[in-house]
Amino acid sequence: PTAQLNSVAEAALDMALGETPTVPTQEATTAATGEVVPDAKIVGRSENPSTHILVHNMFDKDEETEQGWEEDIKLDFEEECSQYGKIFSVLVMSKEPGGKIYASFDSVDSATNCAKALAGRWFDKRQLRVEFVDSVPN
Repeated sequence: PTAQLNSVAEAALDMALGETPTVPTQEATTAATGEVVPDAKIVGRSENPSTHILVHNMFDKDEETEQGWEEDIKLDFEEECSQYGKIFSVLVMSKEPGGKIYASFDSVDSATNCAKALAGRWFDKRQLRVEFVDSVPN
């Protein structure tokens, strides 16, 4: 809370002096532990986009109990994300923590549009984080 108050006070002072206030960027939020938490609405590696994205927090593998849940999530993901372009592949990392889904698109523009649409969005009480990756695991 103190850091946030200082940030607000600094911005107010900058504005009073006629200066442009500094706006926090990707590392906008500080957790209670003092650890810097990236802003979920900012796409990771957006300065170096690719046709592949990695979406975090789509599911919690320890909470999924229904038979075939991986395929259901994959189909839901494909249905939602196909509006941004042609999807070549979707890989649900069902055995790993973090609720990760990799997706490959036909173009950087399609991947970028999807990444921007999903980043920071809430899905099943979890906020999604998205980043570009160089490739998708086999």
